[in-house]
Amino acid sequence: MLRRLPLAPTLTLSLIGLTLVLAVIAALGVGNLYSARQDYEDALARTYELESASSRLLAAAVIEETLLRADGAGAAVTRGRARAAFDGQALQAMSLARGDRESERMVRERVSAQEGARRLAGENRRSRGDRRRLAEAIFLGREAGEDLVARQRERRAEARDSVGDKSRAALITTSGAGGLALLGALTLIAALIGSIRRPLDELVTATQKLAAGDLSERVEPSGPLELRELDSAFNTMAERLEGAQARIEAEREKLAVTIESLGDALVVCGSDGTVSAVNPRVAEVAPALRPGVDAHLPGSPLPVLGEALDREVTVDHEGRTLSITAARLGSGASDGVVWTLRDISERARLERVKSDFVATASHELRSPLTSIKGFVELLGSSDALGRREREFVDVILLSTDRLVDLVNDLLDVARLEAGGMEVHPRLFDLAEVVAEVAALMAPGVAGKGQRLDLDLPASLPRALADPVRVRQIVTNLLSNAHQYTGEGGRIEIAVRAGEGRLRIAVSDDGHGMSREDLHTVFDRFVRRNDGGSGTGLGLSIVKSLVDLQGGSIEVDSLPGEGTTFTIHLPAEPGHRGESVRGRCVLVVGRSSVRNRLAPALVELGLDHEWVTSGTAATQARRHRHFEVALVDAGMRSPDAVLHGPPLARTMLLFSTGGESADTQTDAEVVPVEQAAAAAHRILTGGPGPTVNDAGGR
Repeated sequence: MLRRLPLAPTLTLSLIGLTLVLAVIAALGVGNLYSARQDYEDALARTYELESASSRLLAAAVIEETLLRADGAGAAVTRGRARAAFDGQALQAMSLARGDRESERMVRERVSAQEGARRLAGENRRSRGDRRRLAEAIFLGREAGEDLVARQRERRAEARDSVGDKSRAALITTSGAGGLALLGALTLIAALIGSIRRPLDELVTATQKLAAGDLSERVEPSGPLELRELDSAFNTMAERLEGAQARIEAEREKLAVTIESLGDALVVCGSDGTVSAVNPRVAEVAPALRPGVDAHLPGSPLPVLGEALDREVTVDHEGRTLSITAARLGSGASDGVVWTLRDISERARLERVKSDFVATASHELRSPLTSIKGFVELLGSSDALGRREREFVDVILLSTDRLVDLVNDLLDVARLEAGGMEVHPRLFDLAEVVAEVAALMAPGVAGKGQRLDLDLPASLPRALADPVRVRQIVTNLLSNAHQYTGEGGRIEIAVRAGEGRLRIAVSDDGHGMSREDLHTVFDRFVRRNDGGSGTGLGLSIVKSLVDLQGGSIEVDSLPGEGTTFTIHLPAEPGHRGESVRGRCVLVVGRSSVRNRLAPALVELGLDHEWVTSGTAATQARRHRHFEVALVDAGMRSPDAVLHGPPLARTMLLFSTGGESADTQTDAEVVPVEQAAAAAHRILTGGPGPTVNDAGGR
């Protein structure tokens, strides 16, 4: 029976039953003890009361006996009262003696002796014999009273003996019953333990086998309900583990096949940098990497581990363009690394084609639009147009402007997607750029009756970013605020510096945005349904341009309360460039060299502009004056740049060391690592390398 009942209810009911039995036994024992004690106390009370009544009876008898010998007037009345008092005490004593025959007999004898004394005294005999008989009668009465008192002492002794016997009997009975109940409880516990021990032993044995790897082990459910459920749960767990193990093995085989067939090369290295495993693709992409060799042996395409862990590294290796990433196999450096090498030669080629297409499309689209806009503006300035025709011209001009903006946005998105958007960080006055944008937007702001406030402290450090892209960022944000702020609204641009960053906050008290809008505010082609116009590209472009320059952007908005866009851009790292402020350097070189030279120019505080061709250099020279021009000796036809129109007062060649300079100039070629320092020395008047003075050619 116990094997089929739930264990917890069985134990609970058993403990409750045992508790009830013990409680009943204890109650009976306590009741018997209390009853014995109560009987003893009642007996004591009755005996003491009867003993007291006997004393009062004696006293009444003595008084009456004294009055029996008295003569004179009033003696009879007094004797009558004494007799009544004795009779009253006799009745009370008889009442208290009920239940004890011996005490009742003694009370009756005492009363009988007293009545005998009364008779003798009533006969009024004064002879010596009469007096002797009266004295004997009185003596017998007193002796009966003493016997009654002695009897009460006997009764108390009997009551003490009785209560002791009853107490011992109650204790013995209670102890025996309690012992039997405890024995029953031990028997029940033994039965319960017996019902669960064997199933538990079987379950422990099965668990040990399962832990050892035998996933086919099962147990037969038995014992109490809980153990049977536990056995069933164990069997279910074992079945699932066995199924999971089978699926893992199947997935492992699939993974092995997948890795073998991957188009990407995978290289697994241990913590010591030794190659431990490769897939077949490695033999095609990097045949030098084989199990057992150092992963960074000469001829290996793998870059520095730290760079590959942080980002995707592009490497040119044996005629291939490889995209390489790395990931640790665990949380610690001792767990090894897996390298992924992807051949992106075709993608690199397509990106170059795409970049060429973007450049061509930019020229082909912008030129007709510029012509259309110019002729429309010229047509609009004619006095021969009527009011109706002038409205048409205004519509055409407005549509043309919107089309130009759309083309520019689409081209920017295309460049960003292709990675062809170039930024040229240099030091510039951020407050001046913000003020210029605000001045350009002022007419439109005034047209809606809006208020534009600028908060530009005079002590701001210079920004370390691309001024052209920053101008585009501020323009887009200010246009957005102007568009989504109602008439009479307020717009503010505030710039602050701190912790090596410059913070630009563009705020408005316009419509604001909901939480849902904030989630998609920087997505492309996303527009709000609140009457605004645009392509939905502006904020996406802004975020991409900010990210490209190492900055960050945040947005804070509430519906009906306005919006604040906050941009953080790098600030001037120090004041080392004060002596060369306002003096610009033109760099004509390959884009692949920029990461090696541009950081050094920025570190020295050199305001510079980077172009990749002689044609672009000539165009840049038309807009700005350059003190020094750094020309890449490894670019295509550097002589065309050196011997063309002068780009700067001083021309300086630099080389990366991995190419032979295709140039006929006699000027010294400076290593790329020293080019920035050489330009700085030239600008500050310090000693420098041999240079080609454009003014002396």
